[in-house]
Amino acid sequence: MAARTVRLWAAGTTASALLAVGLVAAGSTAGADTTKHRPTATTTAAPSPTVQTRYGQTTLYTTDVNKLLNFYRDALGFEVLFRLPETGAAVFGTVRLGPDYYITMTTYDNVKQATGITSIGRSRMHQSEVVVLTPDVDALFARAKRAGARVLMAPKDQPWGERSAYVADPEGNLIQISTHTES
Repeated sequence: MAARTVRLWAAGTTASALLAVGLVAAGSTAGADTTKHRPTATTTAAPSPTVQTRYGQTTLYTTDVNKLLNFYRDALGFEVLFRLPETGAAVFGTVRLGPDYYITMTTYDNVKQATGITSIGRSRMHQSEVVVLTPDVDALFARAKRAGARVLMAPKDQPWGERSAYVADPEGNLIQISTHTES
């Protein structure tokens, strides 16, 4: 049992670290100049047209895709790109911030049905976070709070040279709003 616990902890910690590194490496920042595009790979498969390939994305599981899509739009400035179905209760959706920071959302039931993994479900234990980089932590924090984000930590300067705040989305996922303050 202890070995299983260690494996789960290590997997969760690794996933969190990779998520944070991937999001920081993507370079997208809320409210900042995001006109510098990362290189993209393209694929052509006859007779389909050229399709842009993403480098990666985070997927959040939820009980209410519409609510989560609207939260990321209203609270953090993401653009809703896709919602399936377009009307009614969505089971899948995608938002984007800047040119290359994507988050998808899907229902727990949708993942269970698609994968056969039955242990997926809502949990009080969240071992990862979404990081949104912005030049103005205080302004984006205030926007998120007005949009209904649950405040976990008000903006504060950190000793490692960042100003950051923490909120939770309607599903309880942790969101760090951050900017680098030292040169």
